[in-house]
Parts: sequence; structure tokens; C-alpha cells
Amino acid sequence: MAQEESGLEELMRLSRQFARKQQEQELMEKQRQAQGQKVKGVLQGLKELNLSLAIDQLKNTARPEIIQRVSALRHQENADDLRKLISSLAEEMEGKLRNLSATHKE
Repeated sequence: MAQEESGLEELMRLSRQFARKQQEQELMEKQRQAQGQKVKGVLQGLKELNLSLAIDQLKNTARPEIIQRVSALRHQENADDLRKLISSLAEEMEGKLRNLSATHKE
């Protein structure tokens, strides 16, 4: 009889230990998810800050329609369109600079 009780007590102890470990794991998972959300928020904030700075710099040199196009792309998840726009702007500006340099050399 004592052996049955000690076996039952051991089973109950293991059950409580398992439940406690499971709660700890669930808590750790919730904390990990919360930390991931914080990191996403910080990264989004940095992205917004970078785009705001880029748009402010563009205001000094770019035409208003370019600024509008860049601003419209601001909230997109995929930045491929923004990269393409920036690349085309850079190529356009390089071409204009080459033309200006060539005319000044003459």
C-alpha cells in the first residue's frame, strides 16, 4: 500500500512539474513574440525616419512629381519600386551631369 502511495505521489509530482515547465515555456514564447513585435516596431520606425530624411533631401533637388512618387511608395512593404525609382533618378542625374561637364569643357 505504501508503495502505491509513493508511486501515486511520484506521478502527481511529475504531473505538477510537467505543468510548471509547460507554463514556463508558454511564458517564454509570449515574451519572445512580444520582443519580436518590439523589434519590428523599431525597424519600421527607422525605415520611416530614413525615408523622411531622404524625402527632405530630395526636396532640395528633385522635381515635385518625383517627391510625390517617392512619398507614395513610403508605406509599401516591398521597396523594389522605390529602389527602381531611385536608380532611374540617379541615372538621369548622372546623364545630366555628364552633359553639363561636356558643355563646360567646350
